[in-house]
Amino acid sequence: MKGLRAWLLRLPLETPYKLAFGPVEAFDTVIVRVVAGDGTEGYGEATLLTGYTDETIQGTWEKVTEIFGRLREPSFDLDATLDLLEATHPFLVTAFRTAAEMASASPRLSLPAPARVPILGLLQGDTPDALAAAVEKLLALGYRTLKVKVGFDAQRDAAMVAVAQRAVAGRARLRVDANQGYDARQATDFVSRLSNESIELFEQPCAADDWDAHAAVVPVARSRGIALMLDESIYTEREIERAAELRVADFLKVKLMKFCSLARLEAAIVRVRALGLQPVLGNGVATDIGCWMEACVATGFIDNAGEMNGFLKPRERLLADTLVFRDGAIELPERWRPRVDPAALERLALARLRAD
Repeated sequence: MKGLRAWLLRLPLETPYKLAFGPVEAFDTVIVRVVAGDGTEGYGEATLLTGYTDETIQGTWEKVTEIFGRLREPSFDLDATLDLLEATHPFLVTAFRTAAEMASASPRLSLPAPARVPILGLLQGDTPDALAAAVEKLLALGYRTLKVKVGFDAQRDAAMVAVAQRAVAGRARLRVDANQGYDARQATDFVSRLSNESIELFEQPCAADDWDAHAAVVPVARSRGIALMLDESIYTEREIERAAELRVADFLKVKLMKFCSLARLEAAIVRVRALGLQPVLGNGVATDIGCWMEACVATGFIDNAGEMNGFLKPRERLLADTLVFRDGAIELPERWRPRVDPAALERLALARLRAD
């Protein structure tokens, strides 16, 4: 490795959106650049969302600063340090590991033929009329899977889902995401109010580590013909296996930033399928770097709508070569290797580190 750099960024969003654990107005992101011995660059990212992960942007940047400070120590081993951080800082480790995979020209990021990766659209609206208008706009853009955020108030949430169902009228699938917003009683109350019309799945009703709560929701959801998915609960293959053993989900969502490398992400998807569950892939809180990487993996492993739509949310992109979205899908050219825009990194940086 010839060089290592990092940037701390804050990326304001075009349109803020509301989650059960708080509004999202900007992405807080760490970008890592690795330069291989032959001069090839690779980039990786860690975008931290308070409430989703125990990692914080402040703590992550402090750890990155600590790593850079130790790089000149003769006994310092970066790979060994990252291995030790995997359990507590997987997002941070992913930034370093994926930058290295890109710099080493990983075949996982070089597609042998052009590909399209359908992704979902985020459905937002505070009134029935606004929600119906948003449905029409997303359908016109080619989306055929839409996500509705709930987890606020069970009765009102169920009423808004019913509005979305009427507006969709069978023209798209709906994913209903509570982002851990309910306890077991609230979640069962919510799902008992739903019809299953157009609903593909109900995602993460309760707290990530409350497996008993999710188990309590399962019989009610299944009696309504509604599949469950876990997201925040899933970090490693241990949680994948636990979800299968406890039979608390039909779908499991995996994200690159949790699994520390492209290779481990692929292995996780394979394990989900082997255990009889359906994998969903993608991060709605990621820049175009992470979304590109996840889209590449999706081409060989995923057969439903990806959730790697985060790149559409910030006002500015990090890639000089735009990640193309057309007719509801990411379009990936054959052997495409995007270029990161160094001017964008410098313009958006709150802080930077360099070790060459």
